[in-house]
Amino acid sequence: MDQSLATFLEGGGFRRVRLSRTGVGHCEVAGTLNAYPVRVLIDTGAASTVASLSRIREFGLPVQPLQRCGAGAGGGNLQVFQVEGGELRLGDVIPKLAVLLAMDLSHVNAALAQKGVDPVDLILGVDVFDAHAAIIDYGSDSLFLKDI
Repeated sequence: MDQSLATFLEGGGFRRVRLSRTGVGHCEVAGTLNAYPVRVLIDTGAASTVASLSRIREFGLPVQPLQRCGAGAGGGNLQVFQVEGGELRLGDVIPKLAVLLAMDLSHVNAALAQKGVDPVDLILGVDVFDAHAAIIDYGSDSLFLKDI
């Protein structure tokens, strides 16, 4: 009897996060940051998890400027901030964040808008994937995270 990948991974202690696809094929998930709803882009090319600075300020979360600049698709030399006290949830999964960063994501959202995609509030990066031995199953549009 064949066992599905989801069943196999869940039996091995992975927790499943269901993903959706944007009109251009990006994977995303609805989440919450301190109970505020956020759209989360799954980005295997992003080294760190980064939230939109404007949304962080809307949520009233304190930030501390860091002595470094960040970059991303279409943008560079952007001030990076550390978010204090942000708890991210993806359904019932709370990803381990060594640090939650924030920066101006308007360049990312402008690029998405040009493709007809709604803006994102947070980019989930490799830091979370590493911390949870993540597996992305494109066949079932699922992200599997393990508490390790």
